[in-house]
Amino acid sequence: MIPHSRPVFDPSFSESVQSVIASGYVASGAQANLLEQTIMQHIGCHDAVAVDSGTSALMLAIRSLSTQKSIKYIGIPAYACASLLFAVRAAGCAPVYMDCNHDLRLDARKARDIAAKLDAVILVHPFGMIEPMVKEAWPCPVIEDIAQAAGATLDGKPVGSFADIAIASFYATKPWGGAYGGMVMAGQDICAQVRAMSNPDTAEFTQNYVGHHQLSDIHASLALSRFACSEKEAAQRKQQQQWLDECLPLSYVESIPNRTSGNAFRYIVRTQTDADTTIQHLREHGIGACKPVQQPLNLGTGKICEGASQAWNDCVSLPLLPIMSNEEHKQYEHGLKSCLQY
Repeated sequence: MIPHSRPVFDPSFSESVQSVIASGYVASGAQANLLEQTIMQHIGCHDAVAVDSGTSALMLAIRSLSTQKSIKYIGIPAYACASLLFAVRAAGCAPVYMDCNHDLRLDARKARDIAAKLDAVILVHPFGMIEPMVKEAWPCPVIEDIAQAAGATLDGKPVGSFADIAIASFYATKPWGGAYGGMVMAGQDICAQVRAMSNPDTAEFTQNYVGHHQLSDIHASLALSRFACSEKEAAQRKQQQQWLDECLPLSYVESIPNRTSGNAFRYIVRTQTDADTTIQHLREHGIGACKPVQQPLNLGTGKICEGASQAWNDCVSLPLLPIMSNEEHKQYEHGLKSCLQY
């Protein structure tokens, strides 16, 4: 089976972890601090806090905003990772679902219609593709989630530099992934709140929320190793993206407009049948395709998001790996031709 995701770990990853272990200090320390400084320099933000996961980073960012103003209703994309929904709930807030267009980015008209009702909004660069609404002025604080688009740029600026707060993930399959971890990037006041909520050993008893959210130096060292090779891997994924563009019929290539923006994190197509059937056929041919998201976040709420529902029925995420063998390329091409009937 050609897996949907397959991180590459060269000897530098093992060496970095061994170095941390040899130091005798594996909790949050010098490596976590170095990771914060490295990402701060890349993004150009004022401060950054490394935490235990991207979900925690998002939850802590929302809670930190709540210390400055009342935060209840938060806009989130309906067609996105479930972590957004759980982070909003964990912060004690209510999600307001925003539908997507055919290209899987937000329906800008609908988003603008509800903007005035929001206390904050989370904007995601879906599957590594750029969300243009990060450049717009919103009447509420904006959290930019770059978990899938880390390393990409928009108008020459790195994603993560457009909003009041940015969130990154260092989960193994992400562009900056080592194993686990996340980061909040913001002004010093927000980051100070995040730090205060991330370490019970130093917290004031009067705080409403505190948890063990510090990132270990082992996980930070892995994230630093991934960051060091992330540009190379992005270039390799873009080569694979071009190869898929050449292999697939034009109808599949053009089924997701604006695909080439971003960092080529995922390769998503819209099927001509239904996604479940196509995924089953691809897997029978050894191609680890899957649905891009677990399910639309609005499912079961009574909120209708037609774009998200259609995407859930139609969209398939194909493996987009930095490195593939010649045998895998042949298997992949044969499977695509057999399953997509061209």
